[in-house]
Amino acid sequence: MTVEGTHGLWGDLHRPDFDPRQADFSVVGIPFDGLASARKGAALAPERLRYWSRHLTPFSEDRTRLKDMTICDLGDIPITNPAIDFNMVRQCVATLPNMPILLGGDHSVTIPIFQGQRERYKDRRLGVLWVDAHPDLCDTFDGSKLSHACVLRRGIEFGIEPHDICMVGLRSWEEQEIDIVEGGGVHVYTAADVADRGIRKVADSVRNILNDCDAIHISLDIDCLDPSAAPGTGIPEFGGLTSRDVLTLFKSMQGLPLVGLDVVEIAPPLDSSESTVFAGLKIIMEYIAVIAREKQKGM
Repeated sequence: MTVEGTHGLWGDLHRPDFDPRQADFSVVGIPFDGLASARKGAALAPERLRYWSRHLTPFSEDRTRLKDMTICDLGDIPITNPAIDFNMVRQCVATLPNMPILLGGDHSVTIPIFQGQRERYKDRRLGVLWVDAHPDLCDTFDGSKLSHACVLRRGIEFGIEPHDICMVGLRSWEEQEIDIVEGGGVHVYTAADVADRGIRKVADSVRNILNDCDAIHISLDIDCLDPSAAPGTGIPEFGGLTSRDVLTLFKSMQGLPLVGLDVVEIAPPLDSSESTVFAGLKIIMEYIAVIAREKQKGM
């Protein structure tokens, strides 16, 4: 189906004639919300993100030109049985020759993403910038070890060291997470910390920690944002980050060895205005801009 838009897919950055070896980024959708514990709808996010990406321009907010960046959109990986099908996500991420941008889906889809990134950078120190209202450090939740509440616990089991994890925006906790949060070595910056200290100081602290890593994956749950900015998510948490906090945090990662991004838990049916979809798109484009500025510096 042809969709009218003011620009092409991904703000004119998609090159349908390119394969991943020729492009800077591969976009992969994972339209699955079967392991969300509350409200559903995140399975529809990849389609809506692509739909509205045709109304983006190839610029960042600071006028960084993105026209030389290229995207190969590989479509979606269908998930019916996560215990089996998550392996397709793992394999895709582990073998891509360029940088992945992954569109959830509920946060459970990041479990195989972490597994794939850990394999891809198996001989290197992999760090994680986790931007979320929830730590997702449960061992099991709703009877499943693959729940969206267990993602970071599985990542640690895959070999991501706790001291290489920075968590920003947290403000909700489960009893089984507390020991790791308080004594497990992860670096925690709550939404209240950001409000009290300011995002620039928090971002500087995150940079100082992740600067020692060889590769850094960013996992962003849209519920990191206050529901006033992103109401369309399964478990909105009052008192979250502002839109400016998130954009400043991303821009502050300039110069670090970023190797991938996933954006999850956008649930279009829960936000008739689709402002939550546009929040996700803005975050993705500003991530691309961080990489673009590095590429332009090297020219």
